[in-house]
Amino acid sequence: MSTTNTTLVPPAGSPRADDVSAHNVTLPRVIRSEWIKLRSLRSMIVTLALTACAVIATGVLVSMLSNGAPIAADGEGIYDPAGNSLFGATLAQLLLGVMGALVITSEYSTGLIRTTLTAVPRRLPVLWAKVIVVAAAAFATMVASLSVAFFVGQAVYSGGGPSASLSDPGVPRAVLAAALYPTTIAVMGVAFGALMRHTATAIGILVATLFVVPTLFETLGGVWGRASEYLPAEAGEAMITIVRDSGDMSPGTALLVLIGWIGVLLAAGTIALKRRDA
Repeated sequence: MSTTNTTLVPPAGSPRADDVSAHNVTLPRVIRSEWIKLRSLRSMIVTLALTACAVIATGVLVSMLSNGAPIAADGEGIYDPAGNSLFGATLAQLLLGVMGALVITSEYSTGLIRTTLTAVPRRLPVLWAKVIVVAAAAFATMVASLSVAFFVGQAVYSGGGPSASLSDPGVPRAVLAAALYPTTIAVMGVAFGALMRHTATAIGILVATLFVVPTLFETLGGVWGRASEYLPAEAGEAMITIVRDSGDMSPGTALLVLIGWIGVLLAAGTIALKRRDA
């Protein structure tokens, strides 16, 4: 009796069992995984919702209560109705920065980071995917909430002059910058989270960088006072402000300063993630 060996051939287009490329971990797949994790966490959705509500409420309230003339350092009044409606970006930077830190520190606190790094052994795509997802969520939230805050704020504006419109010089740039700046702080939060791995420590350093260090540098004065202009908070303010003094940093320079901060922090976070055990 003869025995016939039958070889099963998989249909055309189906992945073979020994085809490693069919199971490769790619950046788009890691991004999709991080997006699923972000939207499945109630705390992240609540944080984004609170950020949107805070931006809208603050912008509308400041527009209603504004007299149209904030006082500058030289004692002269500055008429900036658009800036009043965008005031909520100052609060959003803290909320989104905390969210960015939590995206990675929460995985370390629960031990989920081990599963994540086992699925993505090269590690670097994990950090980049978290940055992309956090930046996209933060920017979309800011654009939507600032648009509402601007239009409603200008509709109820109670300042000493006419309200602003998107056709006014510098206003579109200010609205875009007000959305972009808190987004960069959210990315900085991710970087601090990768560096510190501990939620309280990462958030504490972020708060100190945004609020404590600028005040300290300005108090010291001299070279420290000039150096404070290159801190993230000061650069963000320079990006958003429409009416500036002649010696103030330009929005383009301020954007480069923020990019430099992000680059340095992400590079440090990358090194920490690749060299330290989970």
